[in-house]
Amino acid sequence: MPKLATPDSLDLPINDLSTPTYMRVSDLLRKDILAGRWPPGARLKIADLSQAYGVSQMPIREALQQLQGEGLLDIQPNRGASIRTVDERLIINIYDLRGAIESMLVTRAANSITEEQVIQLYAIEARFEHANAQSDTEAALRANKSFHHLVNAIADNPEALEILEKYSDLVSGLRRRFGFRPGRANQMMQEHRQLLSALSTHNAETACQITMEHCRHAKEDLIALLRGEGPEQ
Repeated sequence: MPKLATPDSLDLPINDLSTPTYMRVSDLLRKDILAGRWPPGARLKIADLSQAYGVSQMPIREALQQLQGEGLLDIQPNRGASIRTVDERLIINIYDLRGAIESMLVTRAANSITEEQVIQLYAIEARFEHANAQSDTEAALRANKSFHHLVNAIADNPEALEILEKYSDLVSGLRRRFGFRPGRANQMMQEHRQLLSALSTHNAETACQITMEHCRHAKEDLIALLRGEGPEQ
């Protein structure tokens, strides 16, 4: 089994009780997998992971289940967990799913959004644009996630939100590794502004079209980076 990263590489210390242990372990495992520290097909043994991260086997099991749900691991009875390939097919499937669900949600949101919620979205977008101007990728990712989460939440469909959240951390992990191609951040800002305009005028059809294009562009950008077709911003 390849050498694991030490718990010190976690964003939050492994003994920080503000976040559940399994979530901190899953964050570190996700980073290790996306960084290519294990080849596709490598097996992850619970006992080894427990020893490496200094935690009991229960949070390890929970972390593996979470990463299986994201598509990073394959868990088979009596065989344990093995690493799946993060390839174009996985990215295409995730973004096609996101496009279908988010276009449905934004259509509903456009019909019910309030003036106060529009103001909230403009404030989040301002944070996103400020973070991009400062080249603060982490802050930009957080603001972008908050922006889309609020739009989707306005539609009031928790079951759809649950499906989207399933892959949210994986997409964020991929963005932390690959970043964005030059020009993509500005394109995102333009698309966000167009979406805000459509939402503020309750134009559901336009909001749906913008959302579909937004997901398509994100998918194309990430696939190009996976192929090595462009540098990180």
